[in-house]
Amino acid sequence: MNTSTKNISLNYYKQNTDYTNRVLEGKNEKYIFPKDSSIRIWHNEENYDYSTHWHNALEIIVPVENYYDVDIENKRYHVQPGDILFIPPRKSHYLHAPQSGKRYVCLFDMEFFASSRGYSGIVELFDDYIHVTPIEYAPVYNEVFDIFSQIWNEYFLQTEFYEFSIYSHLFRIITILSRYSLNQVHMFVDSTPSKRKEYFDKLNKVVEFVDTNYMHNITLDEAAAYSGFCKFHFSRLFKEYMGCTFYDYLTNQRIKVTEMLLTHNELSITDIALLSGFSSISTFNRIFKQKKGCTPGEYRALFSGVPEQ
Repeated sequence: MNTSTKNISLNYYKQNTDYTNRVLEGKNEKYIFPKDSSIRIWHNEENYDYSTHWHNALEIIVPVENYYDVDIENKRYHVQPGDILFIPPRKSHYLHAPQSGKRYVCLFDMEFFASSRGYSGIVELFDDYIHVTPIEYAPVYNEVFDIFSQIWNEYFLQTEFYEFSIYSHLFRIITILSRYSLNQVHMFVDSTPSKRKEYFDKLNKVVEFVDTNYMHNITLDEAAAYSGFCKFHFSRLFKEYMGCTFYDYLTNQRIKVTEMLLTHNELSITDIALLSGFSSISTFNRIFKQKKGCTPGEYRALFSGVPEQ
């Protein structure tokens, strides 16, 4: 673990003097970034909790003194000093602080990555929490932690072009973790390296196609043809790569879109269902409750703060 942060005098307060108070609309935390910026990093020493909330930013918590407990969708994670916890955008979470301690809380707008090739696969990887520890991520941990040290040094020192530099560091971290995760899965082990690369490229192409065309009636036959594989071969490779069937992935992407749209009240639930690719409101209601454990109306009331009609 790099200790360079202890050797540099960082001004933890100057960079965030624009911040006044938390703004919550229901449980949605708003206005978290500085004006004209998409990054906010706190050196947090508070000993009080942050009740259940969510936001559109990727949140990364790195305790440096004492632990920090985080509930993500009602499951608790005990984060030790030096651990790195990634909380995906739009995930409901609750922060429990000990009586004393210090930690970095980093917030990033992931839309910065949206135009990058391979973004869809990375979003899928970061769709759930990632708890990076020195033991479980031993081959890459030191490199990742050192890069984080550079991120908060640049932020609090306000170096020239620090936002570009910070995002370049974050790109590097996500690339390292993505490659590490893929290597752990050992996919397509019976194939040559060149054939595995071909599979990755073709399947990523299909994932990106689904992510931009989810509102249409995409069939398995069309997806297989788009990949260049026969339907049987495509189905097997897709499930091995994504961990779910093609139709499960398509449905999950549609549900993710509806989660975001349900936090805005200008659209009716019927409009949201149709805009997201569901054939009927009854199908949408049934699948949404199956996936999320509540109806779309209940979800909207919970996350927007507006009572269900």
